[in-house]
Amino acid sequence: MTRAPATRKPAAPVASPLAVAGKRFTLPPWAIVVSLLALTLVVQRHTLHQYFALDDLIMFQQAAGIRPWPHTLWRWLSGWAWFHAVVPLWGHEPFPYHAASLVLHALNTLLLYRLARRWGGSSVAAFVGAGLFAASRLHFPALFAASSIGELLSLTGTLAALLLVAPGPRMAVAIAAIALALSAKESVLLVPFAAVLAAPPSGAWRERARTLAPLLVSGVLIGAGLLLSGRGSGRLGGPAYAVSLGANLFENVARLFGWTVDLIDPIPDLHATTVGAAHIVLPIIAFMLTLFALRKPGAPLLRAGAAWWWLAVLPVLPLPGRTYLFYLYVPLAGAGLVAAALWDAVLGWRAGRARDHRSSGRAAWVAAFAMLVLYASWSDVLLSVREDLRMAATDWPLDPVLRKSEIARRGIGDVDAALASQHARVAILIPASISHDVDLGSGQVSADTPVKRYALEAVLDEGRTLRAMVPAADSVVFVHDYESGRDGWQYFLSRSDSHLVPLGQLPAAHARFVQAMLSSGFAPAALDYANKALADRPGDASLRALREQAAAAVSTAPR
Repeated sequence: MTRAPATRKPAAPVASPLAVAGKRFTLPPWAIVVSLLALTLVVQRHTLHQYFALDDLIMFQQAAGIRPWPHTLWRWLSGWAWFHAVVPLWGHEPFPYHAASLVLHALNTLLLYRLARRWGGSSVAAFVGAGLFAASRLHFPALFAASSIGELLSLTGTLAALLLVAPGPRMAVAIAAIALALSAKESVLLVPFAAVLAAPPSGAWRERARTLAPLLVSGVLIGAGLLLSGRGSGRLGGPAYAVSLGANLFENVARLFGWTVDLIDPIPDLHATTVGAAHIVLPIIAFMLTLFALRKPGAPLLRAGAAWWWLAVLPVLPLPGRTYLFYLYVPLAGAGLVAAALWDAVLGWRAGRARDHRSSGRAAWVAAFAMLVLYASWSDVLLSVREDLRMAATDWPLDPVLRKSEIARRGIGDVDAALASQHARVAILIPASISHDVDLGSGQVSADTPVKRYALEAVLDEGRTLRAMVPAADSVVFVHDYESGRDGWQYFLSRSDSHLVPLGQLPAAHARFVQAMLSSGFAPAALDYANKALADRPGDASLRALREQAAAAVSTAPR
């Protein structure tokens, strides 16, 4: 008598805590989609009226041919391909770039909801996790910078791959999706491994690992190839990608985990390092919570979410002193999965005590909406504060991201308006005699130093950014004192707030500068400049008259 071969019984799908509690109340899919989109738009609208980040302006230099595009496959989707596609359509208008980022963020929110459901979360718990991700104020730098499109596209591709992965033809589509994700930013290389832990607690993770193996192996090979391409082109070299495995690992964990759980600071990335005992305490708390999540039985979604966060931050931990808030965009999707799992745990405990499970379901949705509205409202307040806080020393935003952007916007806008599409060569005067160093990172005004660093000159990349953003500017130079020559160039004076005042064409503009210094009460600076200009142009009558005024003002000034 022969026995039929044994067949493996397929693993049952993960059931949410309320799935076994009787008939549930749930919202229709369209209501969930509309609610998540509303959360995204209401909170993240703060980026729509902003200008560009400094890295965006480098991309515009490359698009204008001022800097060469790197010849490499590394990040080709979020770099060469993306900007070659959109710059001809949108030009230098910021709104379409910010709107595109917002649309991608909304798409990622919906995909995260579907993934939480696929990995066993109840509808209401997946809604909570996706809603917290949608409304997080921590996304501001990633949504603000057009050049951070790589963060968004890499998450889109990763979520799509994990939703598509299955044996057969869908595996090829999933591999294509992860390839696109890695081409946007290779830091998602390890994230798909979190899917292995999203299996029910019955030994089925081995079967799940076998199913996912083609996707995981393909992702590692493709990611390694892209990284080698970046190293071969030199793009991954230099101090920006220096690696250290020392104390900076603890510091970076402290910063990234501290930002993840922070609900108070409107500009959490304002400070360069963590303060006091947080340097040690925060990593210890992060490790302990992760061990709890990994060891908790019957919580696959919790395990997968915690692993996702760590796998997403792991590539940036070795970077010393260069931890940025936009690095958290992909890890926060894992935090959203953790939130969904915790919400389901609370619902499971409550459902076990409720007599009417349908009423319990209604209460769960009411609580979810109330919590998300409260969270979104608070995020909106903190984003408004982030925009409004100003420095005491200058009229610049306190936020370092907005500070550099605002400096660039003012200078570029003033030159563009003054030239009015008439081609000209531009000379920008930042007088060394009355200028002070201002640190672009901290915003602190320092004492006079022998070598000055000029914020506007640094932000405009020594004029290259101005040439890229104002096509009528044929050449751009910065000067810090009187310089001879350049007749016919358009002369601009930099004010302390980084606005540029047009002084007209050289050489007549020299006299206008002396007049502006006298009007502003800088008589010694006006006298010094007039003396130097007259030594070069002794026949300039207007300069001579202004020189006499400056000398009289200096002689009568109190000492």
